[in-house]
Order: sequence, then C-alpha cells, then structure tokens
Amino acid sequence: MKIYIKKLYYFLRNFLKIKPLIYNFPINKYASVSDAFYFRNDYIKTIFFLSNIASHTNPKIKQNDFVKIYIFSNKGEFLKILNFTLKPFETKKILFAELNLKANYGSFYVFHNFHQNELLIKNNSFVTERGYVGFSENSIFWNFVHGNHNSAYLSKNNKIKSLMTKSIFINEYFPQLTFNDCDKFDLIFTNSENKKINYRIQTYDLENNIINDSNFKLNSFNTIKASFTNNHKKIKFVKIFSKMYFPRPVIFKYYSKYFDVLHG
Repeated sequence: MKIYIKKLYYFLRNFLKIKPLIYNFPINKYASVSDAFYFRNDYIKTIFFLSNIASHTNPKIKQNDFVKIYIFSNKGEFLKILNFTLKPFETKKILFAELNLKANYGSFYVFHNFHQNELLIKNNSFVTERGYVGFSENSIFWNFVHGNHNSAYLSKNNKIKSLMTKSIFINEYFPQLTFNDCDKFDLIFTNSENKKINYRIQTYDLENNIINDSNFKLNSFNTIKASFTNNHKKIKFVKIFSKMYFPRPVIFKYYSKYFDVLHG
C-alpha cells in the first residue's frame, strides 16, 4: 500500500510540475528506457558498444536480448531503425560512419527487450540503456561519455515517450566545470518531448560579468549544438535556464591538439 501511495505522490508532483522528480516513471512496467544519446559524423566519429543487458541483470539465465535503435537527425527527422538480437553475453560494436546517415549529427535511442525479466519487475525496476558513447578524430584514440539522462521509454506500440520532467518555474543549471582552459566548446541538448522546449544560455567571465546571452527553441526530437569560441579564455562559467527540470547538456571542450567530452 505504501508503494502505491508513494507512486501517486510522485505522479502528482510531476503532473502539477511542482518540485517534480528529475524523471517520470514509464507507464508500462515492462517498458524499456533509454538515454537520448548524441552522435556526430563530421570530422569526429562516433562509436557505441551494444551489450546484452539481460546477461548483466540476471547472468544465471541464458537468454537473447532483442534491441531496437532509433536514430534521428539534428532536425528531428527519423533516419533509421536498427534491429539486433544479442546472444547471451554478446557485445556488438556500432560505428556510425558506416550507417550512411543523412546527417552530420543527431540523437539515437536504444531499447532492450528480453522475455525473462521478472527479477526487474519484482524490484520495480526497468531495463535501462545508459551506456558509453565514444568519439574520435582518428578512430584510434576514443573519448567516452556515459548516459546523461533517463530520457525516454518505448511504449507498447513502439512509440518513444519522454520521461523528462518540467517545472512551472524557470530552472537555473550550472555545469560543474569551468571553460577558461579551452579554445572553444559546444553544449549539446536533445529534446525527447513532443513539444518545443525553450532554453537560455548565459556565459560569464572570471568576475561574473555576462559575456553572452542567447535564447533558442528546440523542436521535438531535435538536437542543438550551441558553439562558443573562447580564444582569449574570457568565458569561465555557463548558466542554463529552462523549464526543463534538469537541463544538463553533453559538453565538448576543444583544445589545440585534442578534445574532451563529458556532461557537466
């Protein structure tokens, strides 16, 4: 009984947008959850390692993992769906440069499904893909970043439903790093909602003076790359404003001979 009361309490917080949780819960208890992963196919390439999650959640049961990967362009155009059947403990390497995608960057969602998942359901848990995406200029040395959000789940009719929550108020988010050590940087945002999302980004110098103040709208399933040059190392801090309750971006920091990728 306590579990149902707690779920109702969380539902009302999220529904009324008053101090919501960071994420919603999937409606379907069998749902598969995914991050909104970022890919790029310009001078930097993308790699993803797809593993049989069933073997990790319950290694005593040898079973296949049926995976669907949905890929979208930065403009929200559906590009491709990939289907895989992973044998027990199997891992596949996916190189996005080999997929012949009609976009230099965008997002992808990875949904797992396996039959014997009673252990997860018993513990009110979900199959969740929060794996690592790798980026490289030379396809030899790779920088990896793990999942950023529990962004969406796959419904029974194979529709992607957002799990991100909003507030009735504008939220402020500070990436937990400084930017005055790099020549330029990108802030990556992806919208898993079926509605537009407004963002505002302010950059600050060492003395907290505003350098730049920009606004943008992000349509459904769009991915935006907000790029900033920082040749004189003036930008030190960034502040992000949005009604999204947890507007944490993926960040690329570029240096003279290498780059780094992380989320702040």
